[in-house]
Amino acid sequence: MRPIERLIYLWKRRDDKEAKISLMFYVCLYIILLTDLVFGYFFYFESKTMFIVNIVCILINLFIYHLYENNKRALGVYILITELHVFMIFATLIMGWNYGFQQYLYGMLCIFFLPFYIPDDPKHKGLHVGIVSIIFVLTYFVLDYICNQTSLAPGIENPIFNVSKIHTINSFVSIAAVSSFCILSSMINQETTRKLKRKADFDELTQVYNRYGLNQILDNMRQDNKKFYLAIADIDFFKNVNDTYGHDVGDMVLKDVASTFVSYINRKIFIGRWGGEEFFIIGDHSIGHGDFKKLLDEIRETYENKTIKANKKEVNITISFGIGRSDSKKTIEEAIKEADNNLYKAKESGRNKIVG
Repeated sequence: MRPIERLIYLWKRRDDKEAKISLMFYVCLYIILLTDLVFGYFFYFESKTMFIVNIVCILINLFIYHLYENNKRALGVYILITELHVFMIFATLIMGWNYGFQQYLYGMLCIFFLPFYIPDDPKHKGLHVGIVSIIFVLTYFVLDYICNQTSLAPGIENPIFNVSKIHTINSFVSIAAVSSFCILSSMINQETTRKLKRKADFDELTQVYNRYGLNQILDNMRQDNKKFYLAIADIDFFKNVNDTYGHDVGDMVLKDVASTFVSYINRKIFIGRWGGEEFFIIGDHSIGHGDFKKLLDEIRETYENKTIKANKKEVNITISFGIGRSDSKKTIEEAIKEADNNLYKAKESGRNKIVG
């Protein structure tokens, strides 16, 4: 895949954690390649040795791109860190401390953390980070000593290009690397939190609210202190479905029912799985009793006349409903008890009914 096509593809899938990390890595790699080209022009006039080192770095970065394209991401990151480390040492010793190439160490330490956010990360993460951190710190102080306390690395005399401007460019590159890592970390943490919350609030099978998520909605309703309606729906004779067709078909029936309920959520209702074959429906306070009951009757009639096709089998079901009401004079617990009692009445009086 071409570089631009790769970036577009990853951008479209940026909600996925791995795609987000890959996008960040590719952008960083392209920026490094562009920076290599810019410094290649600079080194050509200032230092032929650094010009050769820069050409080698470009070839290594192209090899890293090849590794990443072949899903060898952790190896690519390690080679990139090693290449940048060696480049920084050469550049600081040959060009001099004032050019600011030693600042790359900050950005490199951040890039090193990337392998710990991808699936093929190494074991003993803390040990690796600690060792690399010590190496980078030692590198910084050794270079500082050599460049500023000895005459071993005097730097370029009478440079053609302005030293402070090159220092500014290197400062910007280092700050950009650190900022990018912080942004990436924040994005990953936000996504992880969102996924954990969804896992806590939603039923894994049907992808509707679970009891915990429903209780949160009910708590919010309680705080509003307004009248609202709720209902418990139960699939009639669901045990027979599992016994006759198997639990896999039973699961498909549950998914079908949940999907039908979800199609009504734009009508100011909340849907969740209360447990087993029971679903829980909450009607917003703006819905009247008549509209709420009419909505439930539409769903009831849907399954009264519908055949569910699951695993090449045809399954017919009906649903019974019990309605409860919560207001200033009745607690949510009392409303749930009312709905549960009405559901019992619906099932005792023949099923496929709405009571309440």
